[in-house]
Amino acid sequence: MFGKAAIIGVGLIGGSLARVFKNRGIAEKVTGSGRSRENMEKAVTLGIIDESLPAEEAVKDADLVFLCGPVKSILPTLEKIAPNIKKGAIVSDAGSTKKSIVDGAKIIAGGKFTFIGSHPIAGTEKSGADASFETLFDNHKCILTPDSDTPEKELELLKNVWKKAGMEIVIMTPERHDKILGAVSHLPHFVVYALVNTVSDLDKESDLIKFAAGGFKDFTRIASSPPEMWADIALENASVMGEQMEMMIEHLQIIREAIRENDKEILLEIFGKSSSFRKKLP
Repeated sequence: MFGKAAIIGVGLIGGSLARVFKNRGIAEKVTGSGRSRENMEKAVTLGIIDESLPAEEAVKDADLVFLCGPVKSILPTLEKIAPNIKKGAIVSDAGSTKKSIVDGAKIIAGGKFTFIGSHPIAGTEKSGADASFETLFDNHKCILTPDSDTPEKELELLKNVWKKAGMEIVIMTPERHDKILGAVSHLPHFVVYALVNTVSDLDKESDLIKFAAGGFKDFTRIASSPPEMWADIALENASVMGEQMEMMIEHLQIIREAIRENDKEILLEIFGKSSSFRKKLP
């Protein structure tokens, strides 16, 4: 499909994408760039990418460019590499927030290349090129956030890239993306971080960690996710997260009050509603 593809940020997502590009006939050559020399050397040694270069060099003559770093780094990186991006190239990202990235990228592109926001909803709590694998995206959803000015040809090409990666494509506005992902992805992470830190504080007195296995360990798995990535997501989706966390706090306060008042009926209603909604999940 493409002569050359460049990936900026060859970690779990970027590395897995590079494997897809090389193994599923998407690009003849894949160059990569990243902050860690050790990680990039691994990416070349493992055959994940063909060549490791500074970001400005990696994107030269690339027909397809993907930015897979932390969300706060995407626009500064795009601004730095934009002069070297080939005219007419397709540029996308893999960020977990979209509104600020899409708005900023359109200005930076200035009509020279086409930027279309992507969010592949797939991952693990691991990071680094050696954590990547080709089937990471199989049978998962990828949200694309084009706007009214996005050329249909470029959109179709990007759709096909993600389809070849094994993903189901969903189109929506950046605003809707940030609201939905805030509720089903970002908020759960922040709730788990708060829960784990609460238990950590209690552990200082009661040695709870000896008993924190089984369900607790499974439930809190996402607390192992990269802190920098999730700090950036929290800040990038700040307005949405502020509203949703207020709702979460209200629900906790209702439960706390029901316990204080010894109101079993309210607790049964709350827990039953939650159980019914959980059963509807695909």
